[in-house]
Amino acid sequence: MKKAMIVVNPSSGSEQAEKYVDQLKAQLQSHFEQIVVNKTTKAGDAIHFANKAAFNQFDALFLMGGDGTINEGINGIAIHEHQPTVGIIPLGTVNNFARALEISVVPEEAIGNLELTSQKKVDLGKINDTYFVSTVSVGPIPESVQNVDTDSKTKFGPLAYVFEGLKALTDEHTALFDLTLDGEKIEEHYSMLLIALSNSVTGIGTVFSSAETDDGYLQLLCLKETTAVEKLQLIPELFRKDEDYSDKLVLKKFKKAAISTKGTENFVCTVDGDAGPAFPIEVEIFHKQLTVFVPSN
Repeated sequence: MKKAMIVVNPSSGSEQAEKYVDQLKAQLQSHFEQIVVNKTTKAGDAIHFANKAAFNQFDALFLMGGDGTINEGINGIAIHEHQPTVGIIPLGTVNNFARALEISVVPEEAIGNLELTSQKKVDLGKINDTYFVSTVSVGPIPESVQNVDTDSKTKFGPLAYVFEGLKALTDEHTALFDLTLDGEKIEEHYSMLLIALSNSVTGIGTVFSSAETDDGYLQLLCLKETTAVEKLQLIPELFRKDEDYSDKLVLKKFKKAAISTKGTENFVCTVDGDAGPAFPIEVEIFHKQLTVFVPSN
């Protein structure tokens, strides 16, 4: 008997999550004999439900929510030998992982375009003991997204993150980072680090133009000491379809890294949009570790 589990964050999707669950169930009924729906009420619930789906040999796991819900669901199945194929129905504000997979961020379209015969194996990242599907970032600008509350996201959408990020532009503080990337040692002052699994970062699909979700590499972008004006001048570069960045930005790619700081700074990473582990960190990629449903086109 083929089984599917739906894990939904009811607080996502502008309070229309119930309607989307019904639409998804109707789409799945001809393919699965059993469909189980679980609703999250607090942090960690999606991990718990996804863990049960993997343990009980479910064939598919559909995650309905934002990047945080997706992150939890992936962490719930990543440790298991049997992993359900994952379906993503984006209900969040940015939906970065869905964008990287070219899944529509309009929930009705994502459900309508769902083709269970179209699957893809994609890379999965790991930072210390936590898996991630999108980004790891360090510095005042990425930390600012953690301050965006639910009301602001509902009212302003992705602009809520822009507003908070602009407030952090005036922070010119740098730290001396110690990086080991696939054996290469780098010691340099940076104000921000950004690590990504694909070309999509905060909904922008051109930050790492050459990156793919299954290329076996993590991408790293480091920002050197800059003024607020210089940061603003760099923004257009992130929207170009090439990686010919200014000398204020350092671009690398790697498979495994150890990152720490020389000094007393106690950085806390932002992982898939939420607070992650504190420094020091180890980051690595697991090539084609996760199987997901993707649009056939």
